[in-house]
Order: sequence, then C-alpha cells, then structure tokens
Amino acid sequence: MVTFTERLSPVTLLVCALAAISLVVPPNLRSAEKPPAETPAQKQAKIERDRIATAVALNYCKAAFHRIRKNPSKQVMHQEQTEILNNLNLSGIADREVIQLYTAVVDEIHLIQIAEKERQAFEARHRREFHRRLFANALLFGSEVATAQFVGAVRTGANSWWDYRATEQQKEADLLKVEKIRMKTVVSKSSTFLDTLWQMAQKKKIPDSWLIRGSDLDRLEVAMRLPHPRQRLRVLKRMERFMTHFPPYWYYVARTQQQLGQLFAALKTYDQLADVAAGHFRNDALLAAGMANQAMIQAHLGQPTAPLTARKALLHSSNCWEANLICARVLADSGMVSQSEDAILTNLDTNLERPRSLVPLLSLYYRTGDLEKIASRLADPTVCRDLPVPVLLRCASRLEPSKVPATVNRQLAASLRVMPRRVFGADDVVVVAGTGWQLDEAKLVLALNGKPTTIRPRLFRRDGQLVATFPRVAEFGNPLTVSSNSPTATLTLQYPDTPQIRLVLGNGKPAVATAGSKAKPGLKITEIEFDSLHLSLVAAAGR
Repeated sequence: MVTFTERLSPVTLLVCALAAISLVVPPNLRSAEKPPAETPAQKQAKIERDRIATAVALNYCKAAFHRIRKNPSKQVMHQEQTEILNNLNLSGIADREVIQLYTAVVDEIHLIQIAEKERQAFEARHRREFHRRLFANALLFGSEVATAQFVGAVRTGANSWWDYRATEQQKEADLLKVEKIRMKTVVSKSSTFLDTLWQMAQKKKIPDSWLIRGSDLDRLEVAMRLPHPRQRLRVLKRMERFMTHFPPYWYYVARTQQQLGQLFAALKTYDQLADVAAGHFRNDALLAAGMANQAMIQAHLGQPTAPLTARKALLHSSNCWEANLICARVLADSGMVSQSEDAILTNLDTNLERPRSLVPLLSLYYRTGDLEKIASRLADPTVCRDLPVPVLLRCASRLEPSKVPATVNRQLAASLRVMPRRVFGADDVVVVAGTGWQLDEAKLVLALNGKPTTIRPRLFRRDGQLVATFPRVAEFGNPLTVSSNSPTATLTLQYPDTPQIRLVLGNGKPAVATAGSKAKPGLKITEIEFDSLHLSLVAAAGR
C-alpha cells in the first residue's frame, strides 16, 4: 500500500516541510519583511526636513564664507575652518557635486599654513574675549555657591564661540593677512560652492526667506554690538523674517532675553534653537551652550526637566568649558553627583580652562562632604597654586587641622609678602600677592599695633602679581637705620559672601625694601584665621 507521502515528489515534500517550519519559527527569526510603503504625509514630512536641513547648511556656509571675505586673515580662516567648515555634518548635503566643491574649498583654506605659535595666539585671544571674570565670579563659592551669585549667573549664562564671533574686533587682522593670490582662489571656489548650493536650494524649492544674505549677516553683527540689551532685542526681533533658519540668530535672541531676565521667553527661544540647529554639527558648541543655559534657567525656576536638559547639552560638545560647568552645577543640585563630577573632569582631563574648572570641582566636594577628595586635591601643589585663596581656605577649613596638607601652608606663605618701604618720615607698607589672592576683589584693612588704619591702598599689577601700597602709615625707621621698635601688624581681607581672612604678621625686624631695589620678604605671615580655621605658618614662612 502506497502512503500519501510516498505519492508526493521529493521537491514537493521539501516545500511542504519549509512551509511547516515557517509556521513555527518566531516572527523575530523570520526573514525581514519589506517595510510598509510611506504614506503621502510621511513623504511630505521627509521632504520638508530635507529642505530645512539644506537651508540651514547653506546658511552656515554662507556665514563662514562671508566672514572670510570680509576679514581675509589667517585667524578668521582658522576659526571658520575649525568651528564650522570642518565641523559641518555633511549628511545634510546629499549631492555629490556639492560635496566635491565643499571639499575643494576646505582644502584650499587648509593650504594656507598656520604656524603652531600663531594658532596658540589665536586661541589665547579667543579665551580672553570671553567674559571669563564675570562668569568665574558668579560661580565662586563663599559659604558654598551663594544664592545671590547663582541668580546672577542665570542672567550671565554660559558663553560659546558664537558669542565671541559676534562681538570680536579685528584689531590684529592686518598683521596676519592672507596673500592676495591665495585669497582670490579661496573666494573663487567658495563662490562656486555657494552658487551650486543655491541651485540645489532652487531645485528643492526652498523659500527665499529661509536663506540669509551678506547684508543680513552685516546687520546681525551690528545688532550684536549694541550695548543696551533692550535696544538689541528690538533690533533682533525686526530681523526675524529672514533669520528663521539661521541657528545663531535664535541663540543671540535667547542670550539677550536671558540677560534681560526674560527667562520664560528665553526658554521658548532656546527650544526654537534646538529645533533648527540639531544635527548640523558633529561638535556643536552653540547648541551645547544654548541647552546649558536652558538647563540653568529651568533649575532656577524649579522645573524638573533641568537635569535631563543638562545631560543632553553635554552630548553636543565636550569642549565648551562654560557649558560643562553650568551643566555640572545643575546636575549636582539634582543629586547626580557622579555625573556632575564627570562634567567638570571633562575640562580638567583635557586641560581646558583648568583654573576655572578647579573651583566648581572643589565646590562640589565641599558641598557633598567628600573630605577625602578635598585632601587629595589639596595635596597637589599645582591645585593649591591655581585655586583662588578664598576657595583654598574654605576647602582647608572643612578638614581637621592635622589633615590639612602641608602644600596649603607652603602656598599661602609663599604667595603673599608684606614689607615696609622706608623713607624719611612715615613709611609705606607694601603687600605683594599672587593672582590667587584676588586683592582687586577684596577690601584690605591694615592694622598696626591693634589699631586699623583708615588709608585705602593703591593697587597695580607688576610682573604678574598684584601690589597694594598703604602710603605713609607707620614708622619702621629710615633709609639709613632700622627702627628697634617696629609695630606689630595684621592684614584683613574681606571678600563678598566669604568670611574675612585675617593675616597675623611677624614682629621681627623686617628686611627693608628701599626704593629702586628688588623687593624681598619683610613681615612674615605667622598665622591665618579664616572662619573656624586657624593655621600656623611659622614653619612654612620660615622656609
């Protein structure tokens, strides 16, 4: 008797077996099915995203080439190549012809050699142009980071390269002009590149109002140099019609609103910035700074989304040092201590604004009570050297006196000297201090024999140090003899939102610094009193 299966051919059996197996194989193991066809609405949304991406990419390139033409210097080329052209995400430009032209322009700029010494000078000037002192003071902690100072920081915010780009003056441009022949080649290729992009914009039916012109960029530059924020905001608002697809415009509007204290309006504008700017740069300092400012405002307003915004900001750029510190503060306030520490270490690991970054790091350890890390950091002489003295003393006051590293004593003793300058009649008392003492930010009071003087010191800088001179305050002898009964002295430094620092000076006969001679240590610091901290520096001062 022939069974049913015997009547079937081998091929038929194989097909049936495979069909049976396919019925029991889980869906995730089956071959990938063809994705469903896009709906008309999805196709239209995809085309719209492509048009927006093309418009934004074109506007960024237009801004870079416009600045190069206007200021044909090595410095400008270095900045535009680094921050925009070499950083642009080319996925927003789909045509091969455009990519080839883009590459040709970048290569031509690269052929203009920039010496390493010149590059360092550009970057140093770049850093100086930022509002570094204002930002650092806003985050300098007294009892920790004072609430009033943080409110000030909310308006100050985090700067980015675009703040610098909008306000810089080209005083040194003439010293580094590019050769005319080479510049002519760059301009020619960049013009061809822009013409090709413009043709692509027409092909994709991009509205003319989405694209910026050179005149628009000139007007924006003038607006950003207006000193009064209210006037600047009015001018910026009038320019919105032709700036909707240029992310720096939204950044400048939001920064101005933030400066005016219009925090809710600034939050909305930062949202617009994120919508337009996302995905155009591989390393986007503009978006990082914008989202860091947004996170800080959200934290100030008590919005729970602040830490999420801060974490997103850190993903956009690792070299925007101010944004890293702002995000670190927001994350710390949200209880995310390890993430906050990592954000600060992003700066320190790459030696990015090291002195500015050490303050928030030690502030974080101070606020969380991590005494072991405080002691470990203070044991490093370079950390003690780079920290402002009020911060150094605040951290040291958190430790047991026996656990304060000797490096702290040595730094304090070596970084400030007090000496009399003997003349005929009443003598001057001169205080010479390293920049860490920040004498220009403190009120100095000199007391002789327990009686405070009423004379305010004259301040000036000399050889990288601050010198404070109390004129005609005491009798230490004369240029020919030394007084046998020199007065005892104390120096008090009063900083905003910080306990006063009281320095007790030694009673021994001081070394004399006569006019025209090199200053030498005179009255030695023997004790420092700061809040609950009492340090004896006799041994350290004597070395």
